[in-house]
Amino acid sequence: MEHECNEKVRLFPNPERIDKVQESMNNIETVIRERNIAYYKLETGETGERPVEEVVNMFGLPKKYKKQEHHIPQFMNSRWVRPYLEHGYINSLAVKKFYRLYKEKLYNETRKARNRNFNHVQHLLKRFPNMDLEKLKAEYPDVDIEKAKRSKKARGHFMPV
Repeated sequence: MEHECNEKVRLFPNPERIDKVQESMNNIETVIRERNIAYYKLETGETGERPVEEVVNMFGLPKKYKKQEHHIPQFMNSRWVRPYLEHGYINSLAVKKFYRLYKEKLYNETRKARNRNFNHVQHLLKRFPNMDLEKLKAEYPDVDIEKAKRSKKARGHFMPV
C-alpha cells in the first residue's frame, strides 16, 4: 500500500491507523475462525481445521506442525530423510548438548520464579502478620504457606503478644 501511494504521489495514512486496521483484521479473522469451527462442529462433528501434531525439530525441541498433503511419502522424500535420518541431527552430540542446556535454562527460570514467589510471600507475612492465609494460598498456590510462616525472613522485629 505504501509503495502504491508513493507511485501515485498520494499521502499515505498514519502508521497508527495501519496498526489499528491490522488489529481489527486480526480480530475479524478470529471471529470468522470461531464461527467456522462452530459451524463445522454442528455439521460434521469435527472442527474443519487442519490437524496439528507436535513433532521434534532439528534441535530436539517440540514444535507444532499443521498436517498437509504431500506429493510423495515422507520416507521417500530425500530432502527430509537426509537431515533427519541419515545424518542424525536429532541424535548428534551437539543437539543433545543444546537440549540439555536448554532444559537447564528452563529449570532455572522455573526455580527462580518459585523462589521469587516464596520470598514475596515471606515478606508479605512479615509486613502483614494477620493476613488472610486462604487468600494468600489462592494467590500463590505453589508456595508452602506454613513453611514460609516458620522461616526467619517472615518474622518481624516485634515482640509477639
